[in-house]
Amino acid sequence: MTKVISLFLIFSFALSACASTSGGTTEPEPLGTPANSSNSACNTPTNWTIQFNRTGGIAGFNQSLTVQSDGSLKIDSEKPPANEQKSISEKQVEEITTLLAQACPFNMQPNDVGCADCFIYNLSVQMNGQTYGMLATDVTLTDEVHPLIDTLNQLLQDT
Repeated sequence: MTKVISLFLIFSFALSACASTSGGTTEPEPLGTPANSSNSACNTPTNWTIQFNRTGGIAGFNQSLTVQSDGSLKIDSEKPPANEQKSISEKQVEEITTLLAQACPFNMQPNDVGCADCFIYNLSVQMNGQTYGMLATDVTLTDEVHPLIDTLNQLLQDT
């Protein structure tokens, strides 16, 4: 009899954990927000600086890059080891500028899903007098930010 009561209590607890108390869905709060308090609109930037860090994955990567609107690119990587400075093309600068405007204000959904071998992306963007920050994983990237992260990942891979 004790086993039946225990199973009933466990089942009741599991059911109550799945039940919605608000009767509707709630919108997650965005993680990517401007570091400055001003709410200026996101326009196509003319001068920008991106600091990007990618860690994790099955191989345990730890890679960073800094890229600026003048085309300068600096890559530092502990795993795999790399330390390089170079310039990207004007076409690449224009592509990143467009992707920045599309991704701004870099809103991300909270990471409530476990992802053991995902990459963790830490992005800091200075543009239009604002500094934006974002922390995400492969499973929390939005459609607006994903192309920018793909482009930055490609810059890391090309080194």
